[in-house]
Amino acid sequence: MRAIFEFVRFAQRALIAQFSHFPPFDQLVKQTYQASVGSVALLTMLTVFAGLNLSVQSFATFERFGGQDFLGMFAGIGGVRELYPVMAAVVCGARIGANLAASLANMKISEQVEALEVMSIDPMRHLVAPRLWAVTIALPLLCGYADVIGIGASYAGAVFQLGLDGGTFMSQISQFVRMPDLMVGVFKGLIFGWVVAVIACFHGYRAAKKDGAEGVGIATNRAIVHGAVVCIVMNLVISWILYG
Repeated sequence: MRAIFEFVRFAQRALIAQFSHFPPFDQLVKQTYQASVGSVALLTMLTVFAGLNLSVQSFATFERFGGQDFLGMFAGIGGVRELYPVMAAVVCGARIGANLAASLANMKISEQVEALEVMSIDPMRHLVAPRLWAVTIALPLLCGYADVIGIGASYAGAVFQLGLDGGTFMSQISQFVRMPDLMVGVFKGLIFGWVVAVIACFHGYRAAKKDGAEGVGIATNRAIVHGAVVCIVMNLVISWILYG
């Protein structure tokens, strides 16, 4: 309970620091590049396999009642609303969150954070706010990218592996996958990005000097686990609100 109370206070301070002053442009660009471009290769590989698997698994079910032509609808809606945003949040969020937590924990343990405070520099504005902005910007972009790659992989699996008509597949997507569906995925990425970043920064920021190098590992592990769990729970909550 104490940890939850501390997290709420930290999130409030982080939110104020994030929106009270825009971070230095060079810091924002650096952090955004590391969060977005650094995750593209991993996200591409996993999304390709997820899109292929979505087509193969769905085809076996739809084939039972002769509904193979609806594969495009299912792969499109299920992918852009749920699968790809959550995958981007959990997988890329784990990678990004680990980096954020490790870097801040190392600064905390090596007393760099205390040095900033001695120089009357607010660590929340100088260290936390740029990272929050970066991940909040990067994750929606990664979700949109995952949508494109995932649908392309589902199309390739349906057409070249399962022998479905490509025109029918794309017709289903264009007919049933609307802009609001795409925006839901991007909106989830926006929420997940901020949540992942603030959780990672919280665990990195509260690393104890007495734990030494082990404290960096503890902060990193907690950032990955807690970020993934919270994103999955929030995805369910958002789905309830939008579609329940």
